[in-house]
Amino acid sequence: MLGKTEYDPKKDLLILMGDYMDRGPQSRETLSLVIELAKDGAVALRGNHDQMFLDWLSGNHSSNDLHFFMNGGFATISSYLGYGWFKENGYDEELVQKAKEYIRSHYQEHIEFLSELDYFYETKEYIFVHAGINPLIEDWRYTDIYDYIWIRDGFLHTDHHYAFTVIHGHTPARLLHKRNDIFFGNKKIGIDGSCAYGGQLNCLEITEAGFRQYTIRNQI
Repeated sequence: MLGKTEYDPKKDLLILMGDYMDRGPQSRETLSLVIELAKDGAVALRGNHDQMFLDWLSGNHSSNDLHFFMNGGFATISSYLGYGWFKENGYDEELVQKAKEYIRSHYQEHIEFLSELDYFYETKEYIFVHAGINPLIEDWRYTDIYDYIWIRDGFLHTDHHYAFTVIHGHTPARLLHKRNDIFFGNKKIGIDGSCAYGGQLNCLEITEAGFRQYTIRNQI
């Protein structure tokens, strides 16, 4: 996608919308790339799957572990420990704990990077956020941090009163207009193309002349 858009960090601002973790078989490699892009000036925002990874690493809570493994945890751990880590037995508590300790010890840069990610990026005309904002409060900045990365219906089905447009991911565009292409709504733009589910990766380019869409279809 970066090649297709001819991305140049010297003149372009790249905004990444979150969910670098457990959305495919190469979470570790993806996050390493995101870190390098951020060093060159890209803006990386936090997604709910990034938060699930942090929550899993932060302690031993059965609810966090269950949530993480229901949403791609096996693939994420395998990207850090190797694809034979769990062998044929699937979930194994001892192996899970060893994996957690290994990642904590060897990938502190990854953990610190995710822990410091912002929830939104603001310009005069746009708010970039992973899931959305609370449209029912007077000042959107008081949106609960949970909503920034998790909100769906409360944001999607309610018009907001602000002049800016919210550009978000999180909810697949095909749930909004039955296609994986970018969804343009009422002061809302949804860019999630369901790439993790066999769809496509979408990129929205914003220029003085308007919008341009780029697509890379999932070949897996």
